[in-house]
Amino acid sequence: MQKVHKYIEIKERIKGDILNQLYKKGESIPSERELAGLYGVTRVTVQKAMDNLVQEGFIERIHGKGMFVLKNSATNVYLLNNETSDSILGFSREFQGRVKVSSQLLAFNVIQADATLAQHLEISPGENIWFIRRIRLLDGNPVLVEDSNIPQSIIDTIPEEILKDGSLYGYIEGYTGKKIKDADSIIEAALFDDELAPLLNIASGQPMLKITEVTRLADKTAFNYSISYNRADIFRVKNLRIER
Repeated sequence: MQKVHKYIEIKERIKGDILNQLYKKGESIPSERELAGLYGVTRVTVQKAMDNLVQEGFIERIHGKGMFVLKNSATNVYLLNNETSDSILGFSREFQGRVKVSSQLLAFNVIQADATLAQHLEISPGENIWFIRRIRLLDGNPVLVEDSNIPQSIIDTIPEEILKDGSLYGYIEGYTGKKIKDADSIIEAALFDDELAPLLNIASGQPMLKITEVTRLADKTAFNYSISYNRADIFRVKNLRIER
């Protein structure tokens, strides 16, 4: 039998209290110190449990005030670009250990950078770019469509299996030997159209969070210009700039 980590057990117990209305939407919940005493565990264990509940959208932390309930329903709401997570390291590692992350590869080919792509990636127009389109799934549910544009001059080979079953950003760090450092994001409200909506099994016209991002390595080299089309009904965005 697979061992259940203590913080997951605590997370589920607190989530159960939230779903059972012990802590109502908008109300504060006990501090991490108080919860640690209540459950007889360390504050570190409680902190990890609460980080998971933040990620799942059940609670939020407000600096200087405490922790507050965001919802009392079982429908998951996930935080993107959450400063307590590894979002800078890519979607797969942002949600690892919380839910099962998988990908469906729709496109993987080489294109030539037009003027707009070249400007974002700080390269010359006409340079070869890996264009990658994937559907990203959480626990088997399609939640976003992601387009990535990566210069071949930085990564000259990308195994297809990495795009399906692995972490692209983990591969890039290993390939280049450089850490991923920061990302600049633009977040817009939009609607899913007839092209994108069917990919996520939703109706056209549903609300979208469109996130356009340039991500850089530690030496400030821009290595990915990405656009993700996220279901606005299940995602919230915590911040606009993240740094490792």
